[in-house]
Amino acid sequence: MPFSTISYRRTICFRLFFIPTISDTSYSNSHPFPQILVLSHLDKTPTFALSFFNSKIMVKHSVGWVFALLLWNVSLRAQHAVSETDTSRILSEVVVTGTFTPRSLKNTPVLTKVISGNDIRESGALTLVEALENFIPGVSFDPNQAMGDNIQIQGLDNKYILILIDGERLVGERTEKVNLSRLNTADIRQVEIVNGASAVLYGSNAIGSVINIITNNVDKAFQGDARARWSNYLSVYDANVGFKMQSFSSKTSFSRKDMQTYEVKGTSYTADPYEDYSLSQTFKYQAKKFSAELKGNYYNQENWLLQKYQTRTDENYTIGSKWNYVFSPQNTLTLSGHSDNYQGHLTYKLTNDPRLYANGAQYNSFKLMDAWNARPSIQLVGGVELNLENVFSYNQFDSQERKYASNYNGFVQGECKITQGWEALLGARYTHHSQFGGYLAPNLSLMYRLEHFRFRGNISNGYKTPTLKEMYMEFPHYIGENLPFWVIGNPGLSPEKSWYKAVSAEYIVKDINASVTVYDNAIQNKINTLAITNETEGRTEMRYENVEEAQISGMEVSLQYTFLKYFRLRSGYAFTNAIDKKTYRQLSGNSKHTATMHLQFLQKHLPFLPSSTQWSYSLLLSGRVMSPRTVYSENNGQVTEVATGNYYIANCIYTQHFPIYKDLKGHFQFGINNLLDYINKDFASYNPGRTFFTSLSIRF
Repeated sequence: MPFSTISYRRTICFRLFFIPTISDTSYSNSHPFPQILVLSHLDKTPTFALSFFNSKIMVKHSVGWVFALLLWNVSLRAQHAVSETDTSRILSEVVVTGTFTPRSLKNTPVLTKVISGNDIRESGALTLVEALENFIPGVSFDPNQAMGDNIQIQGLDNKYILILIDGERLVGERTEKVNLSRLNTADIRQVEIVNGASAVLYGSNAIGSVINIITNNVDKAFQGDARARWSNYLSVYDANVGFKMQSFSSKTSFSRKDMQTYEVKGTSYTADPYEDYSLSQTFKYQAKKFSAELKGNYYNQENWLLQKYQTRTDENYTIGSKWNYVFSPQNTLTLSGHSDNYQGHLTYKLTNDPRLYANGAQYNSFKLMDAWNARPSIQLVGGVELNLENVFSYNQFDSQERKYASNYNGFVQGECKITQGWEALLGARYTHHSQFGGYLAPNLSLMYRLEHFRFRGNISNGYKTPTLKEMYMEFPHYIGENLPFWVIGNPGLSPEKSWYKAVSAEYIVKDINASVTVYDNAIQNKINTLAITNETEGRTEMRYENVEEAQISGMEVSLQYTFLKYFRLRSGYAFTNAIDKKTYRQLSGNSKHTATMHLQFLQKHLPFLPSSTQWSYSLLLSGRVMSPRTVYSENNGQVTEVATGNYYIANCIYTQHFPIYKDLKGHFQFGINNLLDYINKDFASYNPGRTFFTSLSIRF
């Protein structure tokens, strides 16, 4: 993503644009690239504009054209500068995912990306997927109402991505894809993303990435918030309330969404409507040496499947508890238990059939962990863990009996300050699986600090056992009235293994945080489906086999920059080359080039209220660009690549904060999603085109 500065005698111009490196014939004149211009007159007020263009430099034989999309002038003179920039605030945030022990973001040996709860709210993101797409390059999202939403990070899909909430694993539904709609984004304090194998602390599934959702704490005697949001097709209502009384605190969260049916623009497809709601409760007790936490969550989603005259109801029950005892300032023992139960039910409306228990998945985890500061320069974390899982389906397995698996684990990880500026993180995890025996996975990370620079290196071994679905599935796959093939599991599968290597450099000053990461992820025994003709049964089968070795390499660049007092730029670019080493084709669903951009103007007061800092407001322009996604089509054994075209999205959101009474504050938001009304059904099957939304919230 090139960045250029053009200086004139009295004007500074910043130009930011995205250039996906693709084949010359991939783009057409109908796919412009976004560009942002920021003009600052040295003695006048800042002005900026967003435009989109195609360039002959980027696309051979295309005609360059430019048109102005949005122009906004700020007619005020600032009287107060922001004392602490957003960049420095972000870097001082505490993260825990990569090390388990709290570390400041800029000093953690494991490169961690953070999306704050405030970022999520001001970006207008309703789900975790939207937040990840908005802020993290290299993330792609493929919505699928029938099979569950699929998310990809660095070329790897759901089954290689471990999703945690407050450090505890979330179970996938019938298709192994975690329903991220059940998470209440209004209760998110921050989201931490660690790419690469993280098997030492989190075990299987962490070959690709770990996403840890950290929820809000109760910090006041009485606090809360409530929000109502309305858009063309979706209404959202959520609320959080908490109180703290000496050593005891309580937090209750509620969320409800109502999606209306709509016709997908440019297609004959109609999206199915749904309603969902979630209710969660957390109790905490904090004494001098002892703390305890008990939490539970219930989620219900009802989908009306219009084409099948059928209703699918998904329910999720989660309960967990955590106990901490501080033996000394250097030693803390933690005991935790967590159970996540996801169920699906079907009802045929035409025949008034009773509700059918269609599928279910349950994951129970019990962990004992000890954190010990052996010396001021040495920190150790060790523990044991037991995981129990089971799945059920009335029509997807070889029988209607539940399938079970379990594993027990021992792990240890140590942080050490070697010499001045040097830190090391070394760990290992031993896993013994009920079907696949034992495996030892090591991990090593190094960090070197030099004034404003951080240099990091990481090598880690990933280990992923086959899922119960991959081992036992026996499912007839219908398309219309036809039965084209069966999906068949394979109990003889071998575990997948990976070696992840990465080096990164980060530059940190008060207003700027820039980083570049180069990585390579080599996966052995990758599990995929292989088409087989079963002559005995007289049918075509898609059988799970260890058929691939994958090599995923790439580069990520990110920049956060606060400039001219009022502007905050947050942008990123990711290149991902995901190769199947058997066929030397790109892995299905991969997009080689992605870029994200957020340009936000923040002001502490309205121009007609110069003395009040409670009427702050912001204007956010955001954009996302993706090069063509790799999709394959198979016909009579011949595999061909299907062109998807390019993808870009632009959003514009205005946020206004205002006082109501004492500590009661209000927030108003108006936004336009998909500003250019862009549709590419190969990327987002259920995109309704340009939509408008408004929301009103209070906080105390």
